[in-house]
Amino acid sequence: MSDNRISHNFMALIALTLVSFMVQAAGDAQLARNINSLEAYDILKSQQKTYLLDVRTEEEYQLVGHPPLAYNIPFIFFQGGAHRNPHFVEDVAARFSKKDDTLLVICRSGGRSAPAADALKRAGFKHVYNVRDGFEGSSFKGGSPKEEALLQKYSPFYGHRGRVEGWQYYGLPYTYESKEELLYRPFDAQ
Repeated sequence: MSDNRISHNFMALIALTLVSFMVQAAGDAQLARNINSLEAYDILKSQQKTYLLDVRTEEEYQLVGHPPLAYNIPFIFFQGGAHRNPHFVEDVAARFSKKDDTLLVICRSGGRSAPAADALKRAGFKHVYNVRDGFEGSSFKGGSPKEEALLQKYSPFYGHRGRVEGWQYYGLPYTYESKEELLYRPFDAQ
């Protein structure tokens, strides 16, 4: 294996480790209100001027599926190494110019939506919610160390998403259909 390829693989591993740390360290949003996907769906169905903002990558949005009418504006990009979208707030403001609108922010499992929701609150959006369990939910690991060890030993679902909580777990509607008006458009391309 060439030194250049080893260096590239090493840098990719560091980038993924940093993103993993950022996601795990995020937890609940500090400024935005934290809700689960069932509460988010209820708000979406019962309130006007409410929008669902999916901050996963474009690939996740299109290939894993997404809630209908969810706007895709990535918070983190993975091309060329993991890095935050430097224009995230501008991208959101270009789509949702009224800072009084209600924004429900969702990602895979809550790690990206929490800092994204807080960034929007700091930018002056008034009604921002972090969907803490995300689209796929948490990894299935069990409640106690003993249960986790047994699940790891016997369950084919150990460590898999979609078995604990989240939009898909609760059977909320989702689609793979991509509507042009909901797809990501960088702020400078609008």
